[in-house]
Amino acid sequence: MWRAWQRLPILYQVLLGNALVILIGAVGGTAITKQLLQASSIELTIFFATVGIVLSIGINYFLLRTALRSINLLEHTVERIDRGDTTVRAEVNHIADPQLRHFAQSLNTMLDRLAAHTRTLETNRAQLRQLSGQVLRAQEDERKRIARELHDDTSGSLARILLNLQMCEDTAPAGWTDLRAKLRATRTLSEQTLENVRKMIFDLRPALLDDLGLAAAIRWYAKTNLEPSGIQTQFELPSAVRGSPIIETALFRIAQEAINNIVRHARARHVTIHLSQTTTHWTLSVRDDGQGFDPTTLSAALTEQRWGLFGVRERVTLLGGTCQVDSSAGKGTQLQIEIPIEKT
Repeated sequence: MWRAWQRLPILYQVLLGNALVILIGAVGGTAITKQLLQASSIELTIFFATVGIVLSIGINYFLLRTALRSINLLEHTVERIDRGDTTVRAEVNHIADPQLRHFAQSLNTMLDRLAAHTRTLETNRAQLRQLSGQVLRAQEDERKRIARELHDDTSGSLARILLNLQMCEDTAPAGWTDLRAKLRATRTLSEQTLENVRKMIFDLRPALLDDLGLAAAIRWYAKTNLEPSGIQTQFELPSAVRGSPIIETALFRIAQEAINNIVRHARARHVTIHLSQTTTHWTLSVRDDGQGFDPTTLSAALTEQRWGLFGVRERVTLLGGTCQVDSSAGKGTQLQIEIPIEKT
């Protein structure tokens, strides 16, 4: 009987419960009224009226609490989900109401699907990070190969052309002024081309990074690109600190991207570059006093890749580090990177 009652929908439980209370009240009230008419006692009238009211409230409370117990269980489950606990599941076995049981089963099914989709997303993110790492490593290897070929072949060939042009100019008769002028112009053009090739080689893979380390490479690149634009640079760089090739390459590329963005967009007059190493992590900070930008437009900047933050954050994420950008319109920008040493 009790199990059959629990299996009824809440609406029917409430209707039957209230009907039972009304029926008991009608029968009991009729019997009590007859007794009171014979006794005609005010005290008895008040007593029985009070007992009737208390019994009605008690029976209604019991029936409603029993009927709404399943809703309380679902409410507890939904509150935990709202707090971010997606591992919770509704206790279907403790819910007797068929409609609420169906709702709880549907809720559990949705949570199971959400968990499955979350696992799939995490797997895809891990695969994407792995692929991004492979792409970045392949990119660096290709940069290194092209830089080596430019250094060994193209630069060497241009240097030999310069020597030959100098020899031709020296051996040409003094009266051949037109020829000597053309040789001189060709030699000047070759020197400019050789200088551009050397800058290209440094952009691809600076030899300073491999030979003298990260601090020297950042200092040279900043001086080469910021000072010609009239930007004063302050360095806070360690002199003899070396890291793993992976971390040094990543930090140099990040500093390179930050410097290029300052030259292209910041309109800055002063730049401070800080690099430090502790027992646990590397820290790189690039701060300028340029025009800055509104942080609320950061998502749009990422979409447009105006600030190159996608590549920066990808490198930092692959090394388990953090990337923070602080900026405001008219007050400059600071890019701060932290990369743990144990991720080498």
